[in-house]
Amino acid sequence: MAGPNATRLEVAQIIARFPKDGVLIRRLLLRDETFRAICEEYMLARTSLSWFEALPNGNDRQEVADFRALIPGLELEIEEFLQKSRQSP
Repeated sequence: MAGPNATRLEVAQIIARFPKDGVLIRRLLLRDETFRAICEEYMLARTSLSWFEALPNGNDRQEVADFRALIPGLELEIEEFLQKSRQSP
């Protein structure tokens, strides 16, 4: 199980990708299970990509291509969720 420092680092990765929405991201992570699940999948994909890229044959591995293809879709889901949340009262 990841400790509190790991959680902060993971949240920091999402906020670094969407810096203008830091407060909204933190609020949604606390209150919205769907948003939290999308972010957890995103953080896992980013962590896994980094891990596979670090392997000696990383660029030749299919997993690297798979995660590189997955991450933009997850970022789009997060952005769409943030846009809807900005428009909600």
